Amino acid sequence: MLMKRFFIKKTVTAIAFIIILFTLSILNLKTAYPTLEQNVSDFLSNGDSKLEKFPTLVTNLSNTTSDQVFNKYHYIEMYGYLQKLLNKNEVNNFEVVKANDGSLNYTYFTTGPNNVDTLVERMERLQQAGTKAGSKVMYVMTPDKYIIGSTQYEKGIPYNYANETADNFLAALKEKNIDTLDFREQMKEDGIYSTDSFYKTDHHWKVETAFWAFTKFVDVLESKYDLEFPNKDLYTNLDNYNQIVYKDSYIGSMGRKEGILYSGAEDFTFIYPKFDTNFYFYARGGYKDITAQGRFEQAICFTSLLSGGDVYDAANDKYFTYMDGNPGFVEITNNNIQDGTRVLFIKDSLMVPVASFFALGCSKVYMIDPRYFYGNISDIIDQYKFDYIFTSFSPQNLTEEFFPFYENASD
Repeated sequence: MLMKRFFIKKTVTAIAFIIILFTLSILNLKTAYPTLEQNVSDFLSNGDSKLEKFPTLVTNLSNTTSDQVFNKYHYIEMYGYLQKLLNKNEVNNFEVVKANDGSLNYTYFTTGPNNVDTLVERMERLQQAGTKAGSKVMYVMTPDKYIIGSTQYEKGIPYNYANETADNFLAALKEKNIDTLDFREQMKEDGIYSTDSFYKTDHHWKVETAFWAFTKFVDVLESKYDLEFPNKDLYTNLDNYNQIVYKDSYIGSMGRKEGILYSGAEDFTFIYPKFDTNFYFYARGGYKDITAQGRFEQAICFTSLLSGGDVYDAANDKYFTYMDGNPGFVEITNNNIQDGTRVLFIKDSLMVPVASFFALGCSKVYMIDPRYFYGNISDIIDQYKFDYIFTSFSPQNLTEEFFPFYENASD
């Protein structure tokens, strides 16, 4: 009799589990279906080679099914709050860790800096190609959020040696006579190399810090390359910009992995010019072309991201107000400057707001994110004849994924 009851309990438990699993599967499919349908529709309607774009479709479908889960962030909030109650300083198997000052950081286990030899070789070939095309080439190092001598972890939390990798990379570039600019050193000189210059819940520097970087960038290029930057005093003075603060409205990519109860929300400041501007913006992202025209905040900025929406949704990330984040290819035309400077940024997301402000003094700014660009960077360099080519990836992104160009000497 006892054995029979035991098997009945097991059977009821198994049936209940299957019902719950089936119900959640249906709810998840219902949640993700509109986006899945849109992904497939965009793929089928795209005029380009279906075979070439198929990997993008697979990636989009995978990301959609992973991200759009029924009540996903209720689970994340419960998980994050439990971690907070347990006083844990790491989540997702040390993918994100909390420093002693409360800021979140990406990290991973490693025994030392990454090898940068391959990356240096590719940068050397990029410089050779750029010089041949009449362009000045510079590597621009944006800062890692982990600040040596300042950021502290609890014992047992791994350090990824990203700064040491960046130091080795810059030293090797200098040996190859490739110009570099290290914003970490610039920030130290100006006394702003601190966690306050970064978002607490994200790996990006704040828009305020990016604006500072823009002004320093112009100064360095003027002194090093005799850059002509029209209306410099107007464009580099923050007093000539509107600053709108959205209080407790932002949670970054790291914060979205634990929830607001664990990391808290923070302020986001949107900066845009008070003076007259006139731009044309074109971006190629995924399957779609995006165009916009008008003032800085109408063309270069996607202000719909500031209007609210689900703060947990990566598609509503306020940092991507500038240029809609990371399209594979961007072309910006400044209608107020004719026959001015033409610039290419090969970059990751830290450089996006900097380049947005930099476009104020150029006639053309182009941007390529190698992760999402399916063309040939060497063809772009040969075709467009840039005055300057800036490559910029943050220390943690010094990997071959971000340097898929000039892989061979014959490229």
